[in-house]
Amino acid sequence: MDTDGLSQICSGLGSIEEDDEGNRIGYSKGEYCLDNLKDLLRFLRRDDPQTRDVFKQVCKWNIVSKDLVPIIEHYHEDRSMLLNAVKVLVFLTMPIEPGSTDVSQQLDYLWDLKSAVTNSDVATVIVSILEKPLENLELNAFTEDDWKLVQLVFTLFRNILAVQEIPLHQKSAGFASHFLSLRDRFLELLFRENVMDIILVVSQNVGSSNVYLRQDNLLLLEIFHYIFMGQEPELIVRGHLNGLKVDEDSQASLDSLQSIMEEEKKKRVINRLGNISRHSQFSGTFARVTMDGSKAVFKGNPNSSRNMHLKSQNVIRGRAKKIAWDHPRLPSTKDKILEMLKGFVNQFLSGGYNVLMRSVREDIVKEHPAIQKSDVVVFFQVADFISSFQFYKYSTSKTEEEKDIFGDNDANASDFSGKICGPIEASLNESMFQLVISHWRQAYDGLKETNDYKFLSAAGSLLKSMSWIMAATPPSEESPTSSAQDPPVLSPVVVTSSPQVLAQDFTKAR
Repeated sequence: MDTDGLSQICSGLGSIEEDDEGNRIGYSKGEYCLDNLKDLLRFLRRDDPQTRDVFKQVCKWNIVSKDLVPIIEHYHEDRSMLLNAVKVLVFLTMPIEPGSTDVSQQLDYLWDLKSAVTNSDVATVIVSILEKPLENLELNAFTEDDWKLVQLVFTLFRNILAVQEIPLHQKSAGFASHFLSLRDRFLELLFRENVMDIILVVSQNVGSSNVYLRQDNLLLLEIFHYIFMGQEPELIVRGHLNGLKVDEDSQASLDSLQSIMEEEKKKRVINRLGNISRHSQFSGTFARVTMDGSKAVFKGNPNSSRNMHLKSQNVIRGRAKKIAWDHPRLPSTKDKILEMLKGFVNQFLSGGYNVLMRSVREDIVKEHPAIQKSDVVVFFQVADFISSFQFYKYSTSKTEEEKDIFGDNDANASDFSGKICGPIEASLNESMFQLVISHWRQAYDGLKETNDYKFLSAAGSLLKSMSWIMAATPPSEESPTSSAQDPPVLSPVVVTSSPQVLAQDFTKAR
């Protein structure tokens, strides 16, 4: 990497204007700011995805907060400069490659970038880019140039939403709540700037009728995936209704995680001390029969007082201890966030969900070249989240109806209306069951070679959620009217046996 050349490019972007007391009062772009932005883009395009040296150096110099954010905020009327600054931001926020090095450091830098965008007016300016494309979309005059702008903006928001993983050293230092707060504030920002509404509108137009947006169905799927990541469907449905103490629950999860890590640290210290003691007093290896007849093997002096009272061995099958990353989800806990997420999911179910999921499912079935295994996992996880949301939403509505029957006037009214299967028909039909089961079997059969437990877990969890929905479907509900592209939704008549058959099949396969 040409560090000197990169330094000259970054220094030529512009400079911060400060008052006599050192407070920032403005920004002055350099004479060749646009050319330097284009040169910086070339550096980032040639950056090694494994080491990401250019990315690290640019973040180390704090170029985003110092230059890119002010350029976007103060010079957004210059269209070319704005678009090139956004492109640089897109490259800098790209997700970390699986085999990349210094992952922890990259995560720290990505969280800094997310913070810089959240605490500025960048989102407001970037959303304005979509004004003309959205107008053309409504007038059926959507062009390829409009599509490229939508793709650029959506890729940026996808990248920032994907910054979810909290570095382990930050968790152990007790900063997890800070990162969770930043995640929630960014979601609030997207709601406040109507980005979520734009996402919903575009998701309804990814069908075959729009040849441009149809190509971005996977990008949209990822956006929904990262919006839902870490969230609990049941909490979104019931959290603010039942007055659950979700803040305390979330803090308890954080405390539990930190206690696990502290316990592991103590055990490592004890093991090190034990190893020192063992090597200093070693005199042989012996076997002794305990009182219950089992044999105990130990090293040291057989007459040592610390070995006089031997207990029977407690044989533990499977994994014997928790590790730091075996922790529950840490969902949003603020009532405001939960209410906004609930409204967002309900609007998604009102039209965009079936359109988006149908298009992705068709690509998976046809084995489209763009579909990768990770895309199938994301597809299963989004379908699982929405199915669980619909199940808890229906369950809550039945509970509220029972309260009304018994004269509980203080009960909160449920907003559930309509059929349980209709809003998710694209992911709850016979072909979908066949798709999930076949992929689960393939993943299970190849587990010894691939060790792909993530794929197996995603397929199994979705299958469970689909079975819950079918079991909860009232017998009186008729199959929703499906489009010609969709197989019919499974009839509630067979619901009584379908979950059991699936469970038996699942058990036999295991």
